[in-house]
Amino acid sequence: MMGVLQKEGQKLVPDALVQLFELRAPETVSMQAMRFTASGNGQPVTFQGLTYEPWAIEAKGFESSNKGSPRPKLSVGNVATMPDGRQLRGIFTALVAQHQGLVGWRLIRRVTHAKFCAGGELESYPEMYPEEIWLINRREGDNGDVITFELRSQLDLAGKKAPGVLVTRYCPAHVVFRGARCGYQGTAMFDARDQPVTDARLEACGKHLNSCKIRDNLANYGGCPGMRRYG
Repeated sequence: MMGVLQKEGQKLVPDALVQLFELRAPETVSMQAMRFTASGNGQPVTFQGLTYEPWAIEAKGFESSNKGSPRPKLSVGNVATMPDGRQLRGIFTALVAQHQGLVGWRLIRRVTHAKFCAGGELESYPEMYPEEIWLINRREGDNGDVITFELRSQLDLAGKKAPGVLVTRYCPAHVVFRGARCGYQGTAMFDARDQPVTDARLEACGKHLNSCKIRDNLANYGGCPGMRRYG
């Protein structure tokens, strides 16, 4: 069974894509999350009850490749317009100077279609593609007007030693069903035995490969079929 979002993505001419970004500071920094988007034609975008402010953004390099982990680039406007019309230059430069280049700060990328956002024809079904979580790796450039960051995946273990782990063919327990790592946002519901249900109270994930397959969510399956213990 295919969800509304998957059907939209497979249309010959799908609805406009909307990219939403949320920047979160580490727990050691007392600061509210910043939410911004360049997809609202200069207007705020509200999705799943959260409002993303309009901002000049260029995001590229998020696509996976066979050349290793991608290192996307996020360029953001460094000038903010105040409510009285004044322009405040260097807003991100100030954050960088104050918080060690923002290295390790978390950037959450959410992608959906305009019709699922507030004001859209399907706003009551606010589905999105699997949420992506990135970490700021370094500041790559700053010309005063625009500041560019290089990102890395939070799963990028380049230069690090991985501890011994138990790898099984089942999806691990720490992957919470319908959570960020799971990524499933569809409307199709199944029980723990992968049987269709209509009652949300009976919905559960069987933690098997088929559990993701029937939900069109194989890309986010957390298990490794055929593997045992390594490390």
